[in-house]
Amino acid sequence: MAEIIQVDFTTGRRMATTETPSMGMPIRRTLSAEQLSPAESCVQSELAEDHAADPIKNVEDIERLSQHLISQNRYRDNMLFIVGINLGLRVSDLVTLRFSDLIDESYAFKTTFPVLEKKTKNTRKAKRNRYLTINEAIMDAVELYLSHHPAKLDDYMFKSESNRGGNQNRPLATYSVERILKKAASEIGLECHVATHTLRKTFGYHQMAMGGNDPRRLLLLQKIFGHSSVAQTLEYIGITDEEIEDAYRGLNLGSKKCYSKFSAIREIG
Repeated sequence: MAEIIQVDFTTGRRMATTETPSMGMPIRRTLSAEQLSPAESCVQSELAEDHAADPIKNVEDIERLSQHLISQNRYRDNMLFIVGINLGLRVSDLVTLRFSDLIDESYAFKTTFPVLEKKTKNTRKAKRNRYLTINEAIMDAVELYLSHHPAKLDDYMFKSESNRGGNQNRPLATYSVERILKKAASEIGLECHVATHTLRKTFGYHQMAMGGNDPRRLLLLQKIFGHSSVAQTLEYIGITDEEIEDAYRGLNLGSKKCYSKFSAIREIG
């Protein structure tokens, strides 16, 4: 048997402990009923538009941007940024996420969840289901937001705060996401072209970096993004010609050390 522990993240107090059959799955984090209410409905994603954008290649810049948003109590914007760069969704799919997509009715974080992605001009397939994994960084950002802004399960995660929307449960518009990202990047002096696709491209770039430029990781990204070619994926995630050249130069299989040793043997002979 395994325990699922419910905790009130506002007070740190344990709410309840439930025993469940152990299936070899990792223990899931849970949220209190005070932070979330039962879901009422679900929503479908919209098509995305392409925007010229750069990935954020420096991990320190990613941390700086997140810390900046948190320091200004912009918890929704931090959640948007962290969830965006860790899931790699198109912004149109990202803004339609509801808390019920990531959290179940017992207020426990799901391990994975499906997202229906549709064909765009840059993808070769029609709409398809892709299963996404919820990592620690995502859970931390969501918990931080909910500890300051309790919500319902069927609320959009990135709800519009515009005066026109009032208290309505409406998601952020794509142009609002771009404005948020550009503003935050400007405030910390980030030197790259930031737009909505920065989130998805940052996900792809660091997936490649984490895999040590493993060709299999590139093929995985091509499949995730639905690109028609590897070259398109490399261009999309911002891998430059210089970085490709550096990768070749850094390989050096059968380096000069082997030849130097061979020359020394010949001279001795």
